[in-house]
Amino acid sequence: MRRNAFWLLLMLFSASELKAASLAQQWELAVAVNAKSRSESAIFDIESGYERQAKLQGALQLAGWEGQVSVLHDADNGAGEESELIVEEFFWQGGWFDWDLLAGKRRLDYGVSYAHRPLDLFLPMERNPVSLRTNEGVAVVSASRFTASGELSLMLVDANASQLIDEALPKGIAARWYQLEGESEWQLLGYLDDQRGLNIGASWVATYGESWELHSEGRYQQHYRQWLKPDGPEASVSPREGEQSDGWQALLGMTWAHRAGHTVIAEYWFDSRAWHTRDWKKLSENARWYREQGVRWDGIRYASAAAFLSEGRNRHNVMLHWRLSNHNYNPKLDLLYSPDDGGLVVTTGIHREMNSNWTLGASIRYFGGAKQSYFAQLPSDTHVTLTANMNF
Repeated sequence: MRRNAFWLLLMLFSASELKAASLAQQWELAVAVNAKSRSESAIFDIESGYERQAKLQGALQLAGWEGQVSVLHDADNGAGEESELIVEEFFWQGGWFDWDLLAGKRRLDYGVSYAHRPLDLFLPMERNPVSLRTNEGVAVVSASRFTASGELSLMLVDANASQLIDEALPKGIAARWYQLEGESEWQLLGYLDDQRGLNIGASWVATYGESWELHSEGRYQQHYRQWLKPDGPEASVSPREGEQSDGWQALLGMTWAHRAGHTVIAEYWFDSRAWHTRDWKKLSENARWYREQGVRWDGIRYASAAAFLSEGRNRHNVMLHWRLSNHNYNPKLDLLYSPDDGGLVVTTGIHREMNSNWTLGASIRYFGGAKQSYFAQLPSDTHVTLTANMNF
């Protein structure tokens, strides 16, 4: 909360200094109920339950300042209730000679893909959540110079401006070069930070006619943290994290859009940082062995869940997305498949705009596939979510 207090006080001070200026604001209230059913995973011991959430989010603009603040309330059966005040973004923009300047807390999101974004170099964001989430920015000071066809940006970045992640996060210097030429655009992104060393990313997007688009992005990471691969269960060793070198990710995707409102996205990505299929299988086998031995092994069995915090999850991933928009009812379907271990995530949802201010929605997400796959070992196998959003 102390990190967040700094940004909140800065926001209040700036508002008082600029009270004579015109304040533009927009607010959204969202409520959600999420029911979860327990999976058959031997690694976790979490009962089925439900979660109630409410989020009040406001976007503010005052002279050269912009901000976004949220209050998120979570009530989880068995885990109590908690409320958080989050300053997601708060930054100032101005000009100096031919440079555009920015200072404050802002989301730096340069990815071009749908399901997974290797270019989330600064603070990864959860993609397409079914429950209510907040996405915080990082502390950044940047200078950008624009040309007729592109942009060059230089940045000082500190991800520790986030208040919801209670750990030391990277900070360093970054540069971005972006170019647009005809129907194609590409960018290069470099980030040298104090934890992972050199990070280099690139993306390319091209459109063909009114219906087709191709996109790709990739990233090299000099250092990364990975949980050490499991040994035999008799070793009775709790999971340990170690530092690895030379990780990389690559993604290739396409989009097809129809004038009737249909959109189809297909993507494939590879992540060298992730465990192999045999490692997730070994983790599952160990957990089942620990469970069969009785409660004296439960400590090690539950500790093995730490492996699910790894930066990389599955090495090979395929995503297929379909949605229908511009209608009273807007359905969508996501299929995420891991060809190595046979894991599968299916998400289907629908939302309806009741009027210009009210939207109701429902979604179901299922985690499964092969019995020892990564997705089948998660604590819950089905999430059913009902949401309501109101703008004012």
